Amino acid sequence: MEHHYKNTNGFTLAEVLITLGIIGVVAAMTLPSLINQYRVKQLRTAFMRSSSIIQNAMNQTASEFGYGNFKELNNICGTLPESQTSSCLNSNKQLFEDINSDLLSRFNKLKEMKQFTLNQQRIKVYNFSGMSNILYGELYGVGGYGILDKEGLYYLPDGTVISSLFFFYHGKYDGLTMTFDTNGPSRGPNRYGYDIFIYNTGTWYKLCTKKQDGGDYNGRGCYDYAIKDVNPDDNTKGYWDSLY
Repeated sequence: MEHHYKNTNGFTLAEVLITLGIIGVVAAMTLPSLINQYRVKQLRTAFMRSSSIIQNAMNQTASEFGYGNFKELNNICGTLPESQTSSCLNSNKQLFEDINSDLLSRFNKLKEMKQFTLNQQRIKVYNFSGMSNILYGELYGVGGYGILDKEGLYYLPDGTVISSLFFFYHGKYDGLTMTFDTNGPSRGPNRYGYDIFIYNTGTWYKLCTKKQDGGDYNGRGCYDYAIKDVNPDDNTKGYWDSLY
């Protein structure tokens, strides 16, 4: 019995290797971009979630104290001459204590961390440009620099951490300030304008730029750009798409 085999077309080993090589090159070129897109999506989703929760709680607190929204609380001392801000701050200390307590009571806090404990862990926080860093315990509202007797960092069930409120620390221009980290100190990138933001009602030194170092002030103004999705260095581009 004779066996007849049809001629079949196939790939040679060289052709297979060349194809795999091309696939590898394309993957190497596109994979970093895909990874960065995924990171940005995660950061943006977390920011919008945390911001919404915080803004809602802030406005509820403002309403409790007879204000239309949280930014109106800036009128307590923010409309006075700078020379009178300090006395206004001291005379309203109990009011600020009450506002801070009311705001924090609106979150389901899991755990509180103090500045000393955080600094012992030596966790670094980078500014928006990535050129400078501070220790995590030096974030606004965590250390004992403000008017409040009690300041700290509070962990929320969704992984966000929030600070106590800061009140007019740099005079009338500073307003009321809260720092928040959308994914907590144990996860990166721990960087202003990426997962760490400062919300404030004032206008003092709202720096947010990749073009200069700016120290630990660089990132103070990034919340305003992130919520509007505007690149602070180029307003023709989006904020989030420009992070990496």
